[in-house]
Amino acid sequence: MAQDIIARRHHLDRRAADLAEAGAGDGDDLLNTTELAEWLQVSEQWLEIGRSKHYGPPFVRLAPTRIRYKRSSVLRWLKEREFSSTSQYAKEAGGAP
Repeated sequence: MAQDIIARRHHLDRRAADLAEAGAGDGDDLLNTTELAEWLQVSEQWLEIGRSKHYGPPFVRLAPTRIRYKRSSVLRWLKEREFSSTSQYAKEAGGAP
C-alpha cells in the first residue's frame, strides 16, 4: 500500500495548497486537459499518463475522445495532497520521518 502512495507523489504535491487557491471558481466548471495542465503547471502528457496509471486527478469521460475535469473534484484531489511539513509527507508516503 505504501508503494502505491509513493508512486502517486509528484512535484505538484509541494504546491498543492497554492494551486488550489489559484483554481478558485465555479465548482461545476468542466475543464479540458489543456486548461487543467495550465492551471496545475504540468504537461498535458502528464495528465494523460496519470489517467491511465491512476495517479492524476479524477476526470469525466463525456465521449471516447472527450475528457473533462470537474473543478471541484480537482480541488478536492489537491487538498488531499496538502502537507504541512516534509516529515508529514515522508510519514504518509511510507518513508522515514
